[in-house]
Amino acid sequence: MRRFSRSAPRDSSRRRAWIYVAVGLFLLVDIYLVATALTATQAQTVLPVASPRATLAPTTSPTPTASPTSTPSPTASAAVAVSPVPATRILSAVSSTVAWRAITGTCPDPLAEPEVSTDAGATWTTTDANTPTEVTALQSIDPTNGAVAQMLGFAQADCSAQVVRTFVGGDNYASADDELDTAWYVDPADRAELHGPDGVQTAPCDAVVALAPGASADAAAVLCADARIFTTADAAASWSAPLTVPGALTLTATPGGYLALAAGPAPVTTQPTATPAPATCLGLGVIDVSVDPADPAGAPIASATGCYVTDEAPAALAGNIAVSVADDDTVWLWIGDLTLRSTDAGQTWL
Repeated sequence: MRRFSRSAPRDSSRRRAWIYVAVGLFLLVDIYLVATALTATQAQTVLPVASPRATLAPTTSPTPTASPTSTPSPTASAAVAVSPVPATRILSAVSSTVAWRAITGTCPDPLAEPEVSTDAGATWTTTDANTPTEVTALQSIDPTNGAVAQMLGFAQADCSAQVVRTFVGGDNYASADDELDTAWYVDPADRAELHGPDGVQTAPCDAVVALAPGASADAAAVLCADARIFTTADAAASWSAPLTVPGALTLTATPGGYLALAAGPAPVTTQPTATPAPATCLGLGVIDVSVDPADPAGAPIASATGCYVTDEAPAALAGNIAVSVADDDTVWLWIGDLTLRSTDAGQTWL
């Protein structure tokens, strides 16, 4: 038997094996190419989406803040939440150097112990009016100088009105009830009435808290508990239309009219409109109150002329301040432990 007859099938098997290998390689290459193509396609689809975005530094929007609200000026604010009450102190000035003062109240308290200063308020001398006259609860002081002064109060025994006088600077006092008939005063026990040169008259309001006798015998002004001011030129037979001064605390006479102090100061409502109080005043506004000679029955005319700056609350000031204008137009103010003076209508104080 020939040997090479067995070698033919071996070659055929080898060829088949290489064919399988070739086909396998072709398939692998084909799979690789397909996979590569798919990867390239996927990359081209994904890259634009996955491309990094520009990163901005985080911008923090400022938290909205309200514009600072300025404290309302007295001229724009609502009425000061304080009502005038009867004073616990009275002050009466003669000049830039001489003045009298006293603590007041409702009879039979306090005892009458007025003080006098002849050195512009630097020192005060206490006097005793009660012991020789038994007068209490002084309501007014009408001084001529540092030695002579007339005062109205109430008798300690029965609380009837009483006038006393000194000619020796308070070293001694004597009754002067002959002056009582024409005196201006309000009885603290009944503030719906007042006494003037023509006797007892009905007040223009239910409660008078301050009475200021004017430059003439028949003239006066009153401050009521509802912050209205009325004036009279005929001994309280008739009264003017009211002037409303929100925050008004006290009232006094001047050589040409009247002067009020208002806490805040508050806006002034007048007919016609008053000059507004200084917007920078935080304390007591000085309000000039005048009567129009051509219209005495009309409401008084008010204008702000000055200010005393204090951080005291209006409620703490009510009833605890006193003001007076001397013949030389010097304004005296008694507040707390201080007695101050102004020679420019309350713009500056000494």
